[in-house]
Amino acid sequence: MDRPIRIAVVGPVDDRLVGDLRRLPLRPEVQQCKSLTSDSEALARFQPDLLAIAMPPDPGEETGALRLLRQLWPVLGVLLVVSAEGEVAATPLARRLGARLLVHPDTPGHLAAALEQSLAGSDRPHAHVFIDLARGLADEINNPLQFVSGHLQLLLASFESAAERDRRDRVRAAMLGIERIQVSVDKLRLLAESANGPRRREPVDLAALVAPPSSQRAHLQADAAEHVVQGEPGQLAEAVQALLGFADDLIAAGASAQLQLTSLPGACRLRLTANGGLLVNWQLPHTFEPFYPSRALRGQSLGLGLFLTQTVVLGHGGQALARRLPDGAIQLDFVLPT
Repeated sequence: MDRPIRIAVVGPVDDRLVGDLRRLPLRPEVQQCKSLTSDSEALARFQPDLLAIAMPPDPGEETGALRLLRQLWPVLGVLLVVSAEGEVAATPLARRLGARLLVHPDTPGHLAAALEQSLAGSDRPHAHVFIDLARGLADEINNPLQFVSGHLQLLLASFESAAERDRRDRVRAAMLGIERIQVSVDKLRLLAESANGPRRREPVDLAALVAPPSSQRAHLQADAAEHVVQGEPGQLAEAVQALLGFADDLIAAGASAQLQLTSLPGACRLRLTANGGLLVNWQLPHTFEPFYPSRALRGQSLGLGLFLTQTVVLGHGGQALARRLPDGAIQLDFVLPT
């Protein structure tokens, strides 16, 4: 059985942070401490996976204790908790300590994303950087695309005689290419919209989304419980299809892949476990980075899929985590609250 993630919250944090952490779908174990120095024995007994710390006004003693703790426990993830007003001032300290900044309070998706990146030891930019890039690319591409599409339609309508049949076929081929580009633009727009969460919520059966035969090369196991979540059907369908497509890409690249749909207390978890093939060199901290899968699988993957799935899950108040198992397999968990 998977044990819950252990999170130690240290220092003068906002009281809401502990509650926000405990309400995450994976229900982490959260223990609050006054300081690293006075509660060192309690921390050693608790053995946290992640440390969320708010520094006092004079952080000298806590900084030294944290440096020592990182030397003794290199795998410990550290989040430096700050307010929005203190983010800029705290950035140099976070960089020196090898910690990530957690601006709190913020959206639930931001909190879950910060946990994932800290646990994975990722130094990639915050997700909103990629979201802004996706939104900007969609706008940049869409305007000239619509211009070209309109002119091609006019050109196609001008070909009336049988002698111009070959030209019509060429224009139609060009328009099919434009439709493929439009699909990519729509995916970028969906990515940007998903970060803001569902526009509407209704019951969605995850088992029904996973069941269609579009991706049945990956073996699927599901428990007997219901797997109904509240969310936007279109966004959740795209997220699941992106994950299934990634599983197919792994198999095509010579890896094994298994999917597992499980009911948890107050949540549903869709887990992908994969091993072998090119995954030997998979860099876990880059798992949810846009287009990293395409580079890691040497062009086999479309690249945006995992980031899209993560973005939709976080927008719905869920969690997305990646870990490497002792046998070398990678395990991706996407958890949605019910």
